[in-house]
Amino acid sequence: SETEDRWYYTQTDYPAQDVGIRSVGGHPIRLVDEATGAVLEEIDASAAFQRVFPGAVYLHQGETYVVGSLDLRRRVALSRREDVNYYTEAREFSDVRLGGAVAHKLMGKVRVYYGHAKVREQVVSYRRLQQFTETVLDEAPLSLPADTFATMATWWDMPSRALDELGRAGGDWLAAMHAAEHACIGILPLFAMCDRWDIGGLSINVHPDTGKPQIIIYDGYPGGVGITEKGYELLVEWWAATLRLIEECPCEGGCPSCVQSPKCGNNNDRLDKDGAAVLLRALLADLTSAPAALHSRKEIRG
Repeated sequence: SETEDRWYYTQTDYPAQDVGIRSVGGHPIRLVDEATGAVLEEIDASAAFQRVFPGAVYLHQGETYVVGSLDLRRRVALSRREDVNYYTEAREFSDVRLGGAVAHKLMGKVRVYYGHAKVREQVVSYRRLQQFTETVLDEAPLSLPADTFATMATWWDMPSRALDELGRAGGDWLAAMHAAEHACIGILPLFAMCDRWDIGGLSINVHPDTGKPQIIIYDGYPGGVGITEKGYELLVEWWAATLRLIEECPCEGGCPSCVQSPKCGNNNDRLDKDGAAVLLRALLADLTSAPAALHSRKEIRG
């Protein structure tokens, strides 16, 4: 009824069955058992290159399959059932250009933005790691096309006081930013009801669009799906939960439970767990005495 601003589906079928909720990132890639021709799974296009590249080990219903080939024209990855004593990790490089911000706010002395971003991701190699020991067996290059898409992101400036403190202590503040970025991505699914594979990020000492050190967290789907917008709205809770994650993790130098990421383009090199805690404490420190955050929804440049 138009007068009540409601619409009702009048057919007798079930329309939701024709909507693939796992393929919002484009045409999915089918994982096929080459021995039987059976389709094992459909992998969303946004994550396919990280999971079903040639040589990848894929776990399907408790069984391991090794991907032999990837046909991008037919959108098919052929795999074979095989018991192996290793697993694989893709190495991905990301580049994020910032567009116009649709919202920004001052959090203490730090300005935070939510807005448009253009992302270029490319899986360039993969490693085979021994099960249980995590020993790196080898690394092989991959020739896969880059994926470029427009999305939405949240990004923020770095507190200069914390960067100065890390510098005076001989710390590596880019490694601290890198670790903080990973931890923020890992904790965001608690607020946005998503998977960490749905989120990407970048930490950089000087971003070309701002001329400043930045941590950028973006939706891993074209157009954005509201993940980082939720993080922007719940920023204090997000930062505080990330800090608790780091401080309460019993590991010494960082682990997959806190600051390591399964999709890190640098294979989790150059991470400073303690430095990440310093940065997050600095981000939160001014908020206890600062007035309410100042908001703006006008279009600005990042």
